[in-house]
Amino acid sequence: MSTPASVFLLAAGFGTRLRPLTNHRPKPLLPLLGRPMVDFAVGHLYNHGHRNFVVNAHHLWEKVQEWAHNPPFDIDVAVQIELPDILGTGGGLKAAEEDLAEVFLIWNGDIFSDIDPKSLLDGCAESETNACMALNHSDNLGKTTRLMHKDHQVTRIGTLCQTNDAENLPTTDDGWHFSGIHAIKRSALSDVGDGFQCIVQSGYTKWVPERKVSAHLHQGFWVDTGTPIEYWRANMAALRGEFPLPFDGWAETNQEHKANGSWVHQTAKVEGTLNESIVGANATVPTDCTLSECIVWDGVTVPSGNHSKCIFFDGGVLPLE
Repeated sequence: MSTPASVFLLAAGFGTRLRPLTNHRPKPLLPLLGRPMVDFAVGHLYNHGHRNFVVNAHHLWEKVQEWAHNPPFDIDVAVQIELPDILGTGGGLKAAEEDLAEVFLIWNGDIFSDIDPKSLLDGCAESETNACMALNHSDNLGKTTRLMHKDHQVTRIGTLCQTNDAENLPTTDDGWHFSGIHAIKRSALSDVGDGFQCIVQSGYTKWVPERKVSAHLHQGFWVDTGTPIEYWRANMAALRGEFPLPFDGWAETNQEHKANGSWVHQTAKVEGTLNESIVGANATVPTDCTLSECIVWDGVTVPSGNHSKCIFFDGGVLPLE
């Protein structure tokens, strides 16, 4: 890559919790409003001036490479194929070290958020700072690792590491967690070894006690797609306009279906009845079919019958109720 990449896109994971949807497509390429999910992350970054990307690939890497060879925007994408073994969130960065900018962003290709990339990069401006983590607030953390912050610094990552003045973990349900989006100085990768590495275990557990991690508190929207129901909810939220899109999400649709709250690609064949559903390119909804809050992937033919809250994908149908 001639110009150092300002963004490292994570796209190598197995998407285990999303199976069977990820049996034939890598998680970042699952469709949302008919487009690969990673397009939304790239679109957001593109609108903030980023043009050079590295994307890693392992699970179904050929499909990631195909996407990168025909990117959705005028960008330069280098594909880092991790074979025979996946390198993890730290090892992948280490392998791409020579292609990365002095300060670069790490962005999950399957997360939707309006996190300001400039704020993350600015969070690494101090000479003693190695990284800046975007923290997102949740009213119900559940089993999610809680992060603590003080004076714009990350002071604790659950029970993994902490500064010497970190507060004890509270017992409330709400709190801050790692958004999966952060910025790191390339020089900090000297602490990360080769091969499979977790960036939290190999980097952050060292940097946090040294007070070298700043915190960017994100108050906007943040949508994860880790499970089928979360993936379905993200599609429904986008369909209903509950979060802003980085491009015109309705540009290639058949507008006549918008009246019933549905997104239908202009190449889809719809003869049945739709209600708040998404129908991808070259998909078919027959006459004797009714869909309510369903997602139909591109090229899929929906079976006859009345269907509610289902995902019709390239491996069959996944009911969510």
